Amino acid sequence: MSGYERSKAPLALMEQIIMILVFALASAVCLQAFVYSDRLSRTDEQKQNAMTKAQLVTEYCKGCQGDLERVSEAMGAELTEDGLRAACPEEGMVVSLRLTEQTDYLQKAVVSVTDQDGADIYHMDIAYQIGGRP
Repeated sequence: MSGYERSKAPLALMEQIIMILVFALASAVCLQAFVYSDRLSRTDEQKQNAMTKAQLVTEYCKGCQGDLERVSEAMGAELTEDGLRAACPEEGMVVSLRLTEQTDYLQKAVVSVTDQDGADIYHMDIAYQIGGRP
């Protein structure tokens, strides 16, 4: 028997360092996935709220037979030269309706929802009957 045996402590220490490195890399990847998922969820929620606001404007226009003064009163919006504009500060959005084409009984418009900086979140083309019976 030899009187000289090598200690296995450096090998065990190296294994532990490698395990810590692998867990650190895995946790970094998971953290990135959670951050991306949260950002995607917030974006989808904002788009859903914008879609709801645009549909609300559309329903008001249909219900008021195209009378934008009544629509603006009902929504708390301001009339503009080519439609109306309503700020929704609690959601950080601005909803605007821009009239495009009009026939005898049909009005076409574009409803767009933007954020406070003016970046487009959602928009849709609409058409509704104007005039008629209230």
